[in-house]
Amino acid sequence: MDSSGWSIPRLCQEAGVSTDQVTKFMQRAGKGERASTNVDDAVKLANALGFTLDEMLKDQTAVLRSEAVDLWRALTPEERDILRAAARGRRDASDTAH
Repeated sequence: MDSSGWSIPRLCQEAGVSTDQVTKFMQRAGKGERASTNVDDAVKLANALGFTLDEMLKDQTAVLRSEAVDLWRALTPEERDILRAAARGRRDASDTAH
């Protein structure tokens, strides 16, 4: 919201979500309390601000997953086999350690 310069009512109008819900969320978050909203509203708020939900939440999971896929695609079939074997060996080792 800081970068947009929008007030809570303006953001809610742009996003099509309840002003009361967002106000309560912001108040709780400002006090350091647990604040939550439903996924649909979170997506609407992110889109209104020009972000993806991942960007708004500062979640790097999608970026890391995409990077891993790109790296995987760059491997030769032999390198993929080596990586699979190493991953299975590590998983097997951690299973026996428990």
